[in-house]
Amino acid sequence: MAIRNDSPRASRRGTQLTARSARKRESHERILKTARRIARREGLRAASVPRVMSGAGLTVGGFYAHFESKTALDVEIVRTMLGGLPKGSRGDTEDLAGLEWVRQSLDEYLSVTHRDNPDGCPYPAVLSELAAAVPEVRREFAASFQTRVRALEAHMAPALGASVRERSLATMALKIGGLLLARASRGDSISEEILNACKRWALPEYGPGH
Repeated sequence: MAIRNDSPRASRRGTQLTARSARKRESHERILKTARRIARREGLRAASVPRVMSGAGLTVGGFYAHFESKTALDVEIVRTMLGGLPKGSRGDTEDLAGLEWVRQSLDEYLSVTHRDNPDGCPYPAVLSELAAAVPEVRREFAASFQTRVRALEAHMAPALGASVRERSLATMALKIGGLLLARASRGDSISEEILNACKRWALPEYGPGH
């Protein structure tokens, strides 16, 4: 005799499946959170499967219930870590727009506080690896990078014979490259010089010190 879907047994089975799905989602998020924390500070290679799973409090064997490969994990790290706009780059201050919005973004990004924050922008930690990554990971990075560029394009103005698009791309290069060099030279006066020079060249309209 068939068991009706509304029987107690069917109800218990549905509850068990829901609980199992919830546990799997929670474990998935723990894995990603751990992987992002490691990659943000040390790069994608440092976020190895054994290290990530250990940090998440899970067994290595359980990894493949969530990701088919390390490449799949790297794609998800890039998508979730680089895909959104960080705080300070979303235009949260409603009365700022145009180049004032860009200036705020630059001031926050190219700052000593951000330079010294180990949980700040992850671009410097992962870029060298991304250049040699497999196509799937590089495609995800390119899509994520486009999100950042479009945020600048919405506020940027053309200048010096460069279109809004060209200037936005160059500004992103100045931001990320400047932060990477400033972190690498931290402890020397040139570090802050780099931060200030990149802000100056990204927004010459505001003059020295803007």
